Amino acid sequence: MIRNEIIKTPIVEKIEDALDINFNVSIIKIDSFEEFEEELYKPFTEGDKVFYRGERISSYERRLIPTLLRKEASDLKKLQVEKFININSQTLYNTYTSKKQFLDIYKLLYGEPDIHSMYNMTAFAQHYLDLSPLIDFTKSLYVAASFAIKGREEVNDDFVIYTVRDISGNNTTKETEQVNEWLESYNVSIINLVPANEIRKRIAQRKQLELKQPKEIIEDIKNRDIIKEFKRFEGIAPYLSPSAKLIDIPTNDLMKFQQGVFLLLDGFNLIDSKYLTKEIRQEFEIKKYIIDKDLAYDISKMIYTDAPEYRFECLLDISKAVNDYNG
Repeated sequence: MIRNEIIKTPIVEKIEDALDINFNVSIIKIDSFEEFEEELYKPFTEGDKVFYRGERISSYERRLIPTLLRKEASDLKKLQVEKFININSQTLYNTYTSKKQFLDIYKLLYGEPDIHSMYNMTAFAQHYLDLSPLIDFTKSLYVAASFAIKGREEVNDDFVIYTVRDISGNNTTKETEQVNEWLESYNVSIINLVPANEIRKRIAQRKQLELKQPKEIIEDIKNRDIIKEFKRFEGIAPYLSPSAKLIDIPTNDLMKFQQGVFLLLDGFNLIDSKYLTKEIRQEFEIKKYIIDKDLAYDISKMIYTDAPEYRFECLLDISKAVNDYNG
């Protein structure tokens, strides 16, 4: 109530927009199957050009971050020191070529690696190392929903479906040469500003803040120079927000079957596993749908009825999808 009545002023909304993390300003809560049909199913069946990603749980800690950056950020936190690392195309190339077995199999499939032509290598690493700067999306709502529900008729937590639309149409490519250029200039910094023990202390302090009475919180807000804070944060926001690109180039049969595409986030600072979303949202319409856990059964039933080949047990096994579908 306090948030809605006191904090939701135009200037504070601008601050939230500039400092948004994990697309929280774009959250849409889905509490009924009718809402699911209206917001997601109907646009999908009408051919709306949207890409989807399913997440099995809605959690503040589960941000839209590629596996490579998530792992590196986690490793930094474990050090419990303030530290900074940079990941660029050379880092990616060194990471993959240092893994002998991965490299041997890659050479069998694609030939000698080339730092100037890294799309096949990063896509291969995404599929078989789960370690790349790419994030999986799909053209199919069925696939995204199936990955989110994972074949469960009952789930214990709300789950998430992201939707992404390239507003201008200029940030999506089917050209490998273009993707190789993007990857060659790839550059992301990971910064651990606060050691893990300090984070625990701040969490405890935040819990104490939550115990404040409404009047105390209102007074705190009144005493802050919101406009000055906004101008300062608005100035640094672009440096903390990635640019985004969509790659619509399937590299194997499974990716074609899943109607897979990749989202590439580039040119930003990942600070304490967080990044700002403002710049991305200027190029893409990204929505984060939090789906009520009680809808899992109905959505699973929809998948079984409309697209049985995209049941969860078939998503990673094309032969099962083919045999069951023909049987």
